[in-house]
Amino acid sequence: MAHGLPSCVIAMRVLKDICRRVPAWGTLDSWMLELLVQKCIVSATPDFTRPGDVFRRVMECVASGVFLPGGNGLLDPCEKGKTDAAASLTAQDRTNITLSAQHALRLIAFEKLHLVLGVEPLPPPSTPKAGTKRRAEEEVPSEETEVKKAKPSPEPSTAST
Repeated sequence: MAHGLPSCVIAMRVLKDICRRVPAWGTLDSWMLELLVQKCIVSATPDFTRPGDVFRRVMECVASGVFLPGGNGLLDPCEKGKTDAAASLTAQDRTNITLSAQHALRLIAFEKLHLVLGVEPLPPPSTPKAGTKRRAEEEVPSEETEVKKAKPSPEPSTAST
């Protein structure tokens, strides 16, 4: 399935980790995960080259209700008839996975991906980005800039004619 798609393999590893850590996702087995990732990538229009895009797409598909009753389901391509690969999931399991994916998408949207992945947040960048310069007034104020700020500007004289 993921042959030739390294971003797909990385997304699978992340999803397997989530299955181990998050109880709602623990009900999915490896086959269901592989089918889910494959179906999500195939159904997308843009070409996914980054693992983060694949991961987000999977979360979007699950959050949209793929597992819920009335959803598209997860058809098993190895079976002759229309067989749902997630048939072993209860209605409560399906709801829990959907809610968990919706919550994960909210966290991702608010730049809290580290909470979804279960890792420490990255420290903020300590140096300004290359190519950006701060103005002299924004840097540490010197005595000269202090004098300029303290010295009142002369008011224009109003001569009556």
